[in-house]
Amino acid sequence: MKRILILDDNLTICLMLKSWLVKQHYQADTATSVQEAQQKVKNEAYDLILSDIRMPEADGFSFLSWIKKFDSDILVIMMTGYADIETAVESMKLGAVDYIAKPIEAEVLYKKIDDALKYQENQKITEQFRDPLIRPGGEIYTRVFDKLSEVVHDDSHLLVIGDKGTGKTSVAHYIYSRSRIDSGPFVTFDLDSQVLNRNGERRDYEELFLQALDKAKGGLLLVKNLQKTGINFQTLLLKALSSQKKDDNFVQIIITTGEKKEQLTSVLLPKLVDSLLRSYIELPTLRGNEEAILFYAEHFLGVANRQLDRKVKNIAPEVLDVFFKHSWEENIKELKNLIFKACLLTEGNTVPETILPVLFKNLAGEGTESVQPQKQVIEGLKKENYEKEKIIEALGIAKGNKTVAASILNIDRKTLYNKIKLYNVELN
Repeated sequence: MKRILILDDNLTICLMLKSWLVKQHYQADTATSVQEAQQKVKNEAYDLILSDIRMPEADGFSFLSWIKKFDSDILVIMMTGYADIETAVESMKLGAVDYIAKPIEAEVLYKKIDDALKYQENQKITEQFRDPLIRPGGEIYTRVFDKLSEVVHDDSHLLVIGDKGTGKTSVAHYIYSRSRIDSGPFVTFDLDSQVLNRNGERRDYEELFLQALDKAKGGLLLVKNLQKTGINFQTLLLKALSSQKKDDNFVQIIITTGEKKEQLTSVLLPKLVDSLLRSYIELPTLRGNEEAILFYAEHFLGVANRQLDRKVKNIAPEVLDVFFKHSWEENIKELKNLIFKACLLTEGNTVPETILPVLFKNLAGEGTESVQPQKQVIEGLKKENYEKEKIIEALGIAKGNKTVAASILNIDRKTLYNKIKLYNVELN
């Protein structure tokens, strides 16, 4: 569930906007001063902030500047009176994703937020599927990309089967960006998260799915984490897959699952399984695939150098040997995070063997199957103190950038915020 912070010195406006957003199933918090907003941003992981431009003690520009330095992933929409439109436009040059004029209309606000979050999601397309040349060699990957080309050409639906971190969501973005519907909406329906309301209670699958399908007209609907669900929902999904006309309202449906192909027959209706298996791909894992591991390691090293302004050119053979033996439970996602971490930890132009104990160390201080961390590093430390030290260390290496720090620690941004709050880590 997306979390939004509302900053306005007028409490009535804050509460009104919060009530609107809650009805749209967002988590919403309010702040009536920049200082209060900054404290809340330090304690919680917000996806988007609605900020007034004019406030008594500080203007929205200074707050926007602070946000972009503190966590550049947070989207900011500026709220302004009609007389300040030029000022609002100027704020977009400084990093705001959009602006909205007061008095605010609910439907306009919903559209602005939806567009901003959709923009953010599209920006997160995994690098390896963005460019058709960014793919390893080998027969397995050739088959995968041949199938993707076929789906793009035919506007056909697709079932994507794969373990965690193999790039299932990225496949949907790959198809969308190359198809005739790339100007239409890209809508995500996640069976793991979107079926929960703000109180963590289950909501109606069928109603939410129909809303998502309607919203995706003329575009692509990504159904994530297909699993055992009720017969009514499966019937609706089967109807959407089999009875659509290929007109302007056609919705291309991409379905992802972590279930094995053989397991689907035990959790889904036979007719739905038959429909899904007419067009599917299985994404390969990294484990044991030395060619793919080397390819992605070198590719992500180049990406890390550009994004982190580093000049690390090579990976030591001893490091690669460890990579080749590692289990890669989270596949490409894990390898990418590890390469970014290695790039930040490397002093020279080659990733050295000496950083392996730190590179494979997780927050609990446990090693991986292939590399055990040095025991003396964590002996005598309680888990809480150790985690806090590692968070502070990662934030220092990342120069305060929360996204980079989370990548170093191999956790997501919201988990990092939760741990910062749990251990009372002071942020500048």
